[in-house]
Amino acid sequence: MVCKSWTLPHRSAVPPASHGLLGSVRLTYAVCAFLSICLHSAMRSMLAMVILRMVKPRPEDSLLMALELERSNSTGPGQCGGPVFGPASGIQVTQQTGDLPWTRNQELTFPGVYYYGYVISIPLAGHLSDRFSSKRLFILSLVFEASAYCLLPTMAHHSYGAAVAGLVISGMCAGCGNPPLYQLFVTWAHPTERTSLLSFAYIGLLMGSIVVYPVANYLSDFAWELSFYVVGSVTLVFGISCHWLIYDTLDQHPRISNAEKAYLQREPLSRSQLNVPWRQLLSSLPVYAFILTHVFHNYTFLVLSVVMPRFMREAMQFTIHDVGVLSAAPYLGGMFSKLICVFSCGYVERRVGLNQSWMRRLLYVACSILTMVFIGVIIWAGCEQKTLVMLMYAFLYATTDMGFSAGYWPTLLYFAPSFAGLLSGLANCLAHLSGFLAPHLVAALVHTGTKAEWNIVLLTLILFNGMAMFVFGLFSSTRLQSWDPRRHAESLSANQDNVH
Repeated sequence: MVCKSWTLPHRSAVPPASHGLLGSVRLTYAVCAFLSICLHSAMRSMLAMVILRMVKPRPEDSLLMALELERSNSTGPGQCGGPVFGPASGIQVTQQTGDLPWTRNQELTFPGVYYYGYVISIPLAGHLSDRFSSKRLFILSLVFEASAYCLLPTMAHHSYGAAVAGLVISGMCAGCGNPPLYQLFVTWAHPTERTSLLSFAYIGLLMGSIVVYPVANYLSDFAWELSFYVVGSVTLVFGISCHWLIYDTLDQHPRISNAEKAYLQREPLSRSQLNVPWRQLLSSLPVYAFILTHVFHNYTFLVLSVVMPRFMREAMQFTIHDVGVLSAAPYLGGMFSKLICVFSCGYVERRVGLNQSWMRRLLYVACSILTMVFIGVIIWAGCEQKTLVMLMYAFLYATTDMGFSAGYWPTLLYFAPSFAGLLSGLANCLAHLSGFLAPHLVAALVHTGTKAEWNIVLLTLILFNGMAMFVFGLFSSTRLQSWDPRRHAESLSANQDNVH
């Protein structure tokens, strides 16, 4: 018997999974999705690290640091950040060895420019992925973003404006890849496997950062441009190879077995059935809960990924080489969370059955509370407590990712699977506004890099986590909505079965 429900079937209503994952085309797509997210994440995250090696040292920064140190010493001990002193008690300018004559404001805001293009393209990509070839968008996103990254060093040497234009184009290409990747899981994941396979794929979000920070740091010892060439080339090769690995439908896949095809088969939907019910959609509480939760939750992740290397360098006074290695360490907490989701979520979902809403709400609220506690400890800690801060960062990434992977992110595949691309694109568009707003916020709040200045930025993370907890805890749902076309397809199929 084939399960046709787009909400999770209860274990008593449906036989256990009848087709193994090992060697399946489902696993092939999950691995491709993992590698795609990994490479997108690597290209995005390495900017925060490489920017420290791209820009020339600025003599005026040492003067600002000296003035801030003098003020700090006059108000009392315990101040963190600012200059790093060498053995001769002279001021040592931040260890920048680049050749680009950019200002501090340009340097701070440049990594966030990526998200200008990202938020422009992602809503359109979400709409297209629901109606046209998700495979083509998936592949073109990788190929064109990789090409833009390979050209970025040349454009940066030409001018700051050219570099900004290149990074905006790169962000636009990346934005086109997220909705189709998410949408394809509707085809290539059984309802009892969605959270597990999504969690596995989104390990790439963390793995890309874990790998790229030390790699980019090592390559930048030779030339900062080398990081862009290597990561861009690897992404380009992988994007081209996906043409023979990923397919839009079960019928198009040349290597799928009949058993797996029957296992994944769903009632086909015509294009007329996929007309967007805008009135019902825009008045749906679960839709607003999903989108707003993603906006508030993603703020924490983006702020940490965009500015954490600079926080470690300025506020915690790590050396530039330590930043390159240790910036990846907190992501290990997120990896631990992902592994828990991969190996346990499918089992838990089958045990819970249809009514998942309470489980996901409870889990997300618990993760949000722990996240706010860990941020509070980082604010309280001094710059000399480096080990404690790094440990709290690891715990912070674990709870943040658990709330994402097992909390709110999979719910869209249950309450509105027919519009997963559209709604995930809209949610990502709004959520990634903070990607370019956060660097401007940091530039406005952090003038000299002291721990006290950075603590104000961390306080905003507590605020946004509290809002996400409130919204998702009260208004989220995993039940298939009445306006989703698959709800009508299920009802029709059930009626036909009753007649027979």
